[in-house]
Parts: sequence; structure tokens; C-alpha cells
Amino acid sequence: MTTRPRLTLLLDTISTMARQSPSGAHRDPLRRVGRGVLACIGISLLFMPEAGGSAPKQYISYKEYAYYALGYNLKEYKCLSILYGKESAWNPKAVNGSHYGIPQGKSEWLKDQDGYTQIQWGLDYIGNRYGEPCIALDHWRKFNWH
Repeated sequence: MTTRPRLTLLLDTISTMARQSPSGAHRDPLRRVGRGVLACIGISLLFMPEAGGSAPKQYISYKEYAYYALGYNLKEYKCLSILYGKESAWNPKAVNGSHYGIPQGKSEWLKDQDGYTQIQWGLDYIGNRYGEPCIALDHWRKFNWH
């Protein structure tokens, strides 16, 4: 009776890699490679449970998220990038008096939100007040606020 774990025996029995060598001379190294690959896949699935899901924001930068949230509109993204660069340097912890976060909004609620939520809040504000980031940037250049 062998002392190898049952899973290892099962993998060896059904492994196609073990059948690649008709002479049987290379079966053990191929079995070890096969088990290693399966172990790596299993471990990687533990560390990225939402990979490929509908929540991409956890794996991208704030700037990438803003570009995505603007519908990949490069012109408007460039304006937003300049605006947020001047307002907060894209720092979600930025504070200027009673203004908070990446968009420097006058809402204490923003202090406790992550950068992605702050960006969405800022885009909603810009959309409601100005229509688009380039108009907000023009206003900021004229009056030093938006």
C-alpha cells in the first residue's frame, strides 16, 4: 500500500501528461509538473476571487478608472486629469479647508470614501454643474475654483 495522498493518486491516474511517454521513462517528472501546475492554478484562484468580475476598479489606478468612467473620451479625460492634478494631485486623502478628496468637494462624506467613489462623485458634480470636464477646467482657469 502506498502512502501518497489520495488526490495525488487520482491525479496521476487520470493525468494525460503521465500518458505522454509510452515507455514510462518520463512519467514521474511529468506527474510532478502536472501537479505543480494544478497547485499553482488553485492557489492563484484563492488570491483573485473577483478577477474577471464586474468590479474592475479594485485592480486599476484612479486615473485609469476616471478614463473608464468617462467612456474612454481622451479629450475629456485630459481636462479632468489637469483639473484633479491641480486640485488634489489625485490624492484621496487631500484636504483644503472644508474641501476633501480627489475632486476637492465640499462634502464631509468624501473624507471616508475611497478614491474611486470620490472620482464618481466628482464626475457627477461636474456633469450636473458644467456638463463636461473641459468646461469645468475652463471655469477653474478663469476663477481658480469650479
